Amino acid sequence: MTDKDFVEFDLDRRQFMAVASALGGASLAGCTGGGSDDQEDADDVQSTVNEIEDVQGNVRLNVALSAEVWNFDPALWTDTATSTIGGLIYDEVIELTTDEQLQAGLVEEVPKPKDGGTAFDFTLREGLTFHNGDDVTVDDFKYSVDWILNEENNSPIRSRFPFVTDTEIVGDRTLRMNLEKPFATLNWWLTRGLEGIVPEDSRGETKEGKGPSGLATDLTKDPTGVGTGPFKFVEWKSGSHVLLEKFEDHWRDDVPYVDEIQFNFIGENSTRLAELRSGNIGLTDKVPPKDFESLKGQPGITAESVPGNLTQVLYLNLMDSGDNPMANVNNRRAVLFGIDAEEILDEIFYGQGVVQKGPWYPDSDWTSPKLKEMDLYDPEKAREELEKAGNPDGFEMDIIATKGSWFKDEAVVIQNQLSNIGIDVSVTAVDKSTLFDQVYGTTDWHAAMEDWGQSIPVATYWLDAGYADNNHNHNNWHHPSEDLQDPYEPSGPPAPDHAEGDYSNGHEWFVDRLREAQAETDEQKQKEIVYELEEYVTLNAIQIDIAYVNSLSAWQDSISGYDMGTFVDVYRRIAKDE
Repeated sequence: MTDKDFVEFDLDRRQFMAVASALGGASLAGCTGGGSDDQEDADDVQSTVNEIEDVQGNVRLNVALSAEVWNFDPALWTDTATSTIGGLIYDEVIELTTDEQLQAGLVEEVPKPKDGGTAFDFTLREGLTFHNGDDVTVDDFKYSVDWILNEENNSPIRSRFPFVTDTEIVGDRTLRMNLEKPFATLNWWLTRGLEGIVPEDSRGETKEGKGPSGLATDLTKDPTGVGTGPFKFVEWKSGSHVLLEKFEDHWRDDVPYVDEIQFNFIGENSTRLAELRSGNIGLTDKVPPKDFESLKGQPGITAESVPGNLTQVLYLNLMDSGDNPMANVNNRRAVLFGIDAEEILDEIFYGQGVVQKGPWYPDSDWTSPKLKEMDLYDPEKAREELEKAGNPDGFEMDIIATKGSWFKDEAVVIQNQLSNIGIDVSVTAVDKSTLFDQVYGTTDWHAAMEDWGQSIPVATYWLDAGYADNNHNHNNWHHPSEDLQDPYEPSGPPAPDHAEGDYSNGHEWFVDRLREAQAETDEQKQKEIVYELEEYVTLNAIQIDIAYVNSLSAWQDSISGYDMGTFVDVYRRIAKDE
């Protein structure tokens, strides 16, 4: 069985005679070695057959993803895999392009702030329809935004609407978002905060669910009919695949180019590459860096590398659960200064990436100059921190790492590095779902090796998503736990000595200071606050940012139209030659 299964031809007499006549001419030309006229006839035949195949056939593209999806409700997903597939089922209101520009999606244009920057008006395109044939209305638009803004729904992307207080319908197709204070970068945030409009009242009641959000709605497992994107949802077989089929009435006339896309969940690197090389898979993400150069040299396969948005992170549990060494800031700093990120980048990623200097890109103007100048790998400093912690001979700690990909390998390198300063590390590889369940739902862990994708090229966005959002937390800095009287009681270091205000903990200070940065209209003043926050989370080892790894993908040469970028990959114009 190939990816292209042709249905039985059903030609009318005119089509049949045209094809038969042309085929006859082509056969004659082949026998006699005819001239250019005969060749033109043959070319016409092939063109006619191709056209018929395009109409009558069923072109399926098979894509391999290294991770499975979690939740097809665009108000609940927070992971890259679901965003990749969900971006074909739904359309964004405002889109981020691969060259890091904003463009209009479901709206006519990217709006400019009005009323002194405290309001944005979004006008829907005309003629938008859901996959079930219903028109997309401004009431659907309002419902989709208001559901996220409603704190009772606990949407994990609520924080992606900074300062938005409410919405109001101000025209037949226009929705206004009102803000409590000016926020110039709102459109950027909405590229990952409003990844789809759904029909009014389509979510039903919020329930307990799996995955990073821990929530579920009626759309979580079955988004049939509710999308507006170039592909319709067909099925999701957990542990196997998601199948999509093209939406004929998409508002973009030039997409899609294939009839079906099947996203296959293949966590094992060797299996993904074997399927690609055999032709069973047309495209795969997360090519192992050690295999990248060999793939580039293989006939029939294209492999590309672009600067990536995946930050390799050792998440640390800051919560004092009785025997957690990471609750001690000096122990955390010992780990920070004991990790050689350059060695990890070379050994695991073959140099495909860049070592971090804190939570943002090291070559960016938005990264603290102080951090840029520091050498974060400093074994002598690590030993000094062990002395301060009262552990001059080191301590024992556990690292859990996701199975597959490179996470266990990273953890093993860290294990060896920390042994040089007396820290005894045990490494346990677990399924991704198990790791997230433990990290998000318990205090019974020390450190976790994973990665996380930056969504947009805005530093304040990542400081918010990575450190400030109570529903989107990886380090137990502010973690819901049944073991605590206050389920959101922050742990970790206090506010810095220079903090102005009455703060009982560092997290409260961090969030307030971040809100100041987000609302600041003077760019230099905004940068100064960002630098301060980056230094605080880095030097207090809230988490340990290791490296941004390049995005590596590979595909069969029969695939075209796939567009790779640092923050987004575009699949909707992908095509497949047979």
